[in-house]
Amino acid sequence: MSRNESGQAVIEYVLLISIIASAFVIVGRGLVDMGLAQKLTRPLREEFARTYQYGHPKGKGFEDGGPDHHPRAMTGGTNGRMFLNPRDQ
Repeated sequence: MSRNESGQAVIEYVLLISIIASAFVIVGRGLVDMGLAQKLTRPLREEFARTYQYGHPKGKGFEDGGPDHHPRAMTGGTNGRMFLNPRDQ
């Protein structure tokens, strides 16, 4: 019993590729809607940048609302300069 099955493999591959592509689109759209890229890059944009700029992960400058945890602002509170320990002479 011989049936005409020519092209069946090609159609199966096309269907499989379309299912995989639609899964990628659904997952990609879900990640964009959840804002996962912004959540993953938040430490780089905020905490590491403030640590590099001000020397403290919670540091703020005058243009950021204020100085807070700022090593060069001498306004009191949580601000103050960083000094090394004095050497014994």
